[in-house]
Amino acid sequence: MNDERKAKVATGPDWIIPALGAAFAAYYLYSINDLAWEAKVSGVFCAVMLFLLILIFALRTVVGLVRGTHYVEWRSLWESHHLALVRGALFGLTVTSVAIIPFAGFTLSTFLFLFFAFLWLQRMSRKNAALTAGALALGGYILFILILRTAFPTGPFERLVTALTGL
Repeated sequence: MNDERKAKVATGPDWIIPALGAAFAAYYLYSINDLAWEAKVSGVFCAVMLFLLILIFALRTVVGLVRGTHYVEWRSLWESHHLALVRGALFGLTVTSVAIIPFAGFTLSTFLFLFFAFLWLQRMSRKNAALTAGALALGGYILFILILRTAFPTGPFERLVTALTGL
């Protein structure tokens, strides 16, 4: 038999993303008063589904703690210096990306986030990182701004495309 299957499962750090997701969903529900009814319905549906999944995860964790198959620990967040640096860099990159969206716009901020994430986390060459990030950012622009007409902040790229094409 495999002894690893009988080992206790650590829990603690795996609650960070559900907690942040729940906080974001609660903030969204709090701030949707001025949106169209379609956005409200979609937002409420997504929030309810997210809260339901978090509840299932919570029940699974509580049952595991009661049965003794799970235990709470936080060491795995910083178990290695390299992993802590990567996680910190990704967090900093995410915060920076969100902070520059009002100035750089959706497309350029998405490109920069993906470009630096591919360089740092995937160790891609600059050329491959630029091509991949550019394709994904352009795809996001086409889908979210041109097709869905989402009201993302405009930046230099969006203004240039509008000036050149009238779209």
